[in-house]
Amino acid sequence: MANDPLLPPQALAAEMAVLGAMLIEADAVERAMDILGEQDFYHDVHRSVFHVMAELAGRSAAVDLVTVSEELRKRQKLDEVGGMAFLSELMHKVATAAHVEHYARIVKEKSILRGIIKTATAVVASCYREEKPAAVLLDEAQADIMRVAQGQSLDGVVEAKDLAHEVLDQIEAIHKQKRAVTGVPSGLRRLDKLTTGFQKSDLILIAARPSMGKTALALNIAAHVVLEEKLPVLVFSLEMKRHPIMQRLIASEARVNLQDIRTGYFQSRHWTQLTNATARLSEAPLHVVDMSSLTSLTVRSISRQLAAKLKRDGRELALIVIDYLQLMHGSGRVESRQQEVSEISRNLKALARDLNVPVIALSQLSRRPEEKGRADNKPMLSDLRESGALEQDADLVLFIHRESYYKRNDPTLEGKAMIRIAKQRQGPTDDIDVGFNMKITRFDDLSNDEPPAAAPEGDQTTISY
Repeated sequence: MANDPLLPPQALAAEMAVLGAMLIEADAVERAMDILGEQDFYHDVHRSVFHVMAELAGRSAAVDLVTVSEELRKRQKLDEVGGMAFLSELMHKVATAAHVEHYARIVKEKSILRGIIKTATAVVASCYREEKPAAVLLDEAQADIMRVAQGQSLDGVVEAKDLAHEVLDQIEAIHKQKRAVTGVPSGLRRLDKLTTGFQKSDLILIAARPSMGKTALALNIAAHVVLEEKLPVLVFSLEMKRHPIMQRLIASEARVNLQDIRTGYFQSRHWTQLTNATARLSEAPLHVVDMSSLTSLTVRSISRQLAAKLKRDGRELALIVIDYLQLMHGSGRVESRQQEVSEISRNLKALARDLNVPVIALSQLSRRPEEKGRADNKPMLSDLRESGALEQDADLVLFIHRESYYKRNDPTLEGKAMIRIAKQRQGPTDDIDVGFNMKITRFDDLSNDEPPAAAPEGDQTTISY
């Protein structure tokens, strides 16, 4: 029978069944706590009893009729919940604890429905007040609904005892696996060695002057992730349309001159390479959005929707790429472009954290590397355009530099490039020499480039914060 429409969704019988199962079998306590928190119970009395049970379990104490009643008595709450008679009634609600997860999921579902109602009510009120732009309200509503769906608490408070053990478990898992790359790999050996891959929730900037290969490097990374790692990637392109993007990917994967593909003057023997590359890419979990005008809120909305769809299919979004940051717009009116870029930067960092996925944003550099009188034209953090927020928000900043662009008559520089790790919040900074084939828009490891040996104990490494 449906609940009274004036009452919030609830399942009091299921709540009592969960508590009863927890009282009669120790194993049911952990199984229920894996699904429920005390905030998931609708009835105040049920919430109080569950709270006591959870605290007893947290102290590794027995959870049964005697211990729970004694703990409630100490807190002068035994009579409030209905005394021993109520606790006995709970135990008689179920004959076995075998179905505790089933009852717990019913309680959880009602809790989620109440959360949706609460969130929707707040959204409706905000819409009537018209205090914020519609795009901002939509973004906030999506974020709130996602928190409800994920069962996240809005206060975000985590106790050190829980956090410390979680991190220790992660360290133990890493120790057992002994993998040099723990994040999403770029496909370039030395870069992956120094960064250990792109980490979840990190904002990564790839910055360079025009024609240095920002888009090429980003697409190379995306191709490696979808083709070699078989992980889903979402690419936002504000500068290039979808067909030229795929042309670049096919040319790079097939190792066929991009200009020859564009003009049709490629040799017949290359057809096999092109069709094989196309077949691989057609099966890859790559998703492309080509929109010339995008706000950071639109990027967040599309990313959330795709992440949710992939999750329903049992997969996780592994990487988001944005080409490029300076073509994006903020969510509303701002006093200056610097403030707008700062807002975009903050929103992209928030997106990385919300979806727990690395976000790569391409960025233009100022003209300062090319100014006369400068000692060299290698980029520095101060060359990031328009906002110091980019340097502050980014967890990893990579610069691309090709000396051959400035010294075109030096044949020794042809086919070479440098990737500079200018900032890394959790690791070293360094310059990495790589190969760059402009004809197929592809970065590769140099033939003699082997992963560097592990640093000896006591070795001092530069860490940027």
